[in-house]
Order: sequence, then structure tokens, then C-alpha cells
Amino acid sequence: MPTLTKQPVFVPPEPPRTAKSASTRRRLLSVAGDLFIERGYSAVSIRDIAARAELTNGAVYGHFRSKGQLLVEVIRTKIAESDFAYRLADGAVEPLHGVQMLYDDSRRDIRLLEVDAAAAARNDRDVAAGLASLYNERHTRIRDAMAELRDPDAAAWLISVVTGGIGMRDAAGLPRPDPARLRALFDDVIAAL
Repeated sequence: MPTLTKQPVFVPPEPPRTAKSASTRRRLLSVAGDLFIERGYSAVSIRDIAARAELTNGAVYGHFRSKGQLLVEVIRTKIAESDFAYRLADGAVEPLHGVQMLYDDSRRDIRLLEVDAAAAARNDRDVAAGLASLYNERHTRIRDAMAELRDPDAAAWLISVVTGGIGMRDAAGLPRPDPARLRALFDDVIAAL
């Protein structure tokens, strides 16, 4: 019988204590996100992030204990911003509009970051634990939004898999069908359900 390894627990960074600290945190998240998207996570160092943010390495480590923790928080922040833009928090998203989020260009950066994070998670416990925590939260939100379906748990899993696949294709630079064609396909699928 295989032995089960204990899943590492993600420890989020401490919240900022002052307005100045919160401003610095936002700047670090923005700079790190831009660099990770431009160059890829593995090609960016804490030194690169500190230099672009015009801070010291120590200042970065004062907010995030590792580059992996910073990557997870960049992804978490970008997802929260995107969800806010789509008004997910108040449940105002129409089902087809929610499906459009899977392939919308506005979420491309998130998908690219998630691809890098998935690769990094193989060797970085902070990233692995952070992604597990983030994806468990997302799974619960998606499942709860689709509670009326026969199997909302499986539906949430399927949405995650589709999103991951789109991210892999985005990362490889592969084209996708015209959005109007995708919308028509999803209209047909949802109508069939």
C-alpha cells in the first residue's frame, strides 16, 4: 500500500500593518506579476523584482517569505480583480457570461501565471501548497455557484480542467477559435443540458 505524503500547508503572508506597507505590497504584487508574465516565473529573481520596484531584496522578503509565496499571491490578487470585474461576488454573472470567462482574453495573464505555477509546484512546496489552497477555494466557489446541477462537484472539476487546458494552449501560443464560434458552441452545450 502506498504511503500518503502530508500535503504542505500554505502560509499566506502577514497582512500589511500600515498604509505605506499596503502600498508597497500592492506595488510588489504588480511588479512581480508583470515580470512573471513578461519573462516567466523561473526566469525572474527576487533581485529582479526588487530592482524594478526600486526596493531592496530585504524589503521584498519583508512582505513575502519566498518567491513562491509571492507568485501565489500574484495569482490570488489577479483572480480577485478579475472576479470583481465580472461581478462574481454578487452572483450577477449569467451562466453563458460565466462560461465566457474560461477563454476571455482578459484572463489570459492569469492562465499563463497558473501554467508557470503548476510547473513550479513540482519542486516548490510553497507554490504547491499555495495552489492547492487557492484551487480548493475556487472549487468551492464554483461548486456553490452550480449547486442546482446534478453533480456540482464534478462540474467544478470540469471547469478547472478546461481552464487549465486553455492556459496550456495560451502558454504554447496556439490559436483558439473565434470567440463567436466558442460562444455558439457553449450555447449549444448549455441548451443540451
